[in-house]
Amino acid sequence: MSISIYKPNSKNTGTAFSFRYGIQYKNQEPCLFVNAIQQHGWDQNSKTGSFSPNRNDPSKNITLKFNEFECGSILSALKNRYEYNTFHTYEDNKTTIKISPWDKSSKISSLNPSTRKFEEKVQILPAFGISITRNGSDSFKIPLEPGEIEVISSLIHTVLSKIIEHRIKNQISNQNND
Repeated sequence: MSISIYKPNSKNTGTAFSFRYGIQYKNQEPCLFVNAIQQHGWDQNSKTGSFSPNRNDPSKNITLKFNEFECGSILSALKNRYEYNTFHTYEDNKTTIKISPWDKSSKISSLNPSTRKFEEKVQILPAFGISITRNGSDSFKIPLEPGEIEVISSLIHTVLSKIIEHRIKNQISNQNND
């Protein structure tokens, strides 16, 4: 199961993120993988961005693995709207991860019953931003809309359930072998 969010822009500074249920190679336990890739190009005619050429450039993409406690902390931050920060090291890479709440202004049109005319109003939406920085220079950032946050939260809940299920199976199997 994977959730992909693409946010290209005409300035060619967009990023795509993928949130994926996966299995750890070492212990075969479920986990959450997050991949990010920087935008490679922009087609002005079709107003679309491209990402895949950066797939083979290690400075333009990153993969992170989150354990159950990090998943729980991310869920808590998303639910309670506070900033979450963590730090990963792998080989020579030092990576900071920050998930920050922000209020997004959004225009909505609604019918005024007394005037029978549509009026524009500004509505504040609870949004988040994810920022990943590797070795102080490789940066991956993406804004998340409320619907995207809900879907990502649902995936993280599923990953946590699978981790717990896996550990219960192992515990039962170990008890039966004793």
